[in-house]
Amino acid sequence: MTRFFFTLSISIALLTSCSTNKNQFGQTFINYTADTTISKQEVLKIRSLDNDLFDSSTFTGNEKIEIKYRLYKPKKEQLTSTEKYPLVVVYHGSGRPIGTDNKSQLGLLQKLFASPDIQKKYPAYVLAPQFPTRSSDYVMDTSRNVLSSIARPSLNSVLQLIDSLKSNLNIDTERIYVVGFSMGGSTVINSLSARPELFAAGISISGIPQFDKINELAAIPIWLIHGIDDTENPINSDEQFYKEMSSNVRFWKLKATTHDNIFTTQLLGETLPNWLFKQRKK
Repeated sequence: MTRFFFTLSISIALLTSCSTNKNQFGQTFINYTADTTISKQEVLKIRSLDNDLFDSSTFTGNEKIEIKYRLYKPKKEQLTSTEKYPLVVVYHGSGRPIGTDNKSQLGLLQKLFASPDIQKKYPAYVLAPQFPTRSSDYVMDTSRNVLSSIARPSLNSVLQLIDSLKSNLNIDTERIYVVGFSMGGSTVINSLSARPELFAAGISISGIPQFDKINELAAIPIWLIHGIDDTENPINSDEQFYKEMSSNVRFWKLKATTHDNIFTTQLLGETLPNWLFKQRKK
């Protein structure tokens, strides 16, 4: 798997060479890359990681909404009494992950950041909350003529959970990150908008952004990833968000990519962690 991750990272670096700022920000068009049999096997390895790698718990905040969550902790041999580690909060999409079974939310993104190869190079806590109902709703922004997202109260409970974990674990408060897909990608922008002082960076994949806190987000590195052929969450909302926020936003537009086939191997391996863990709160 290590060789696969290394090769994939080199390929992504070549793909992004046309970016206006290939190291950090700017808009990039990415060609669709069909998965090979080998890369599909690597995806299956990530998905097949044992759920028990994550501790299971429950949190109830001021909203009185019970949040089931899973938490991956760096290995004991990595932990010390003084060293602090990043926290990666990973939000799930809508559909079957919504609920209270406290396992359906453990999908590809959650397990990617907890996988042995990634943890070896990027040790971190990984928080995977499960929303009992939708975490974000979509409404039409009539002034922009695009969809905009609005957070539900359950997000406040998750933000309070993060505050609680900060007080009880060796978390580096300069490196708290938020990542999500689909509804979870929308909730990434909702989270940054609600608590811009909390997060060092965010990655929103196939989400719908929030527009009413643009000024508050100006200093936060954000990576938008969206399929051009996405009909479930149309890309035009992210395009408008990028237009208004472009100075601090990296925007990958994946050609010939729909909502459901965005997780080709060009988004796996070290691609996301390599960018994310470079970011620190300013």
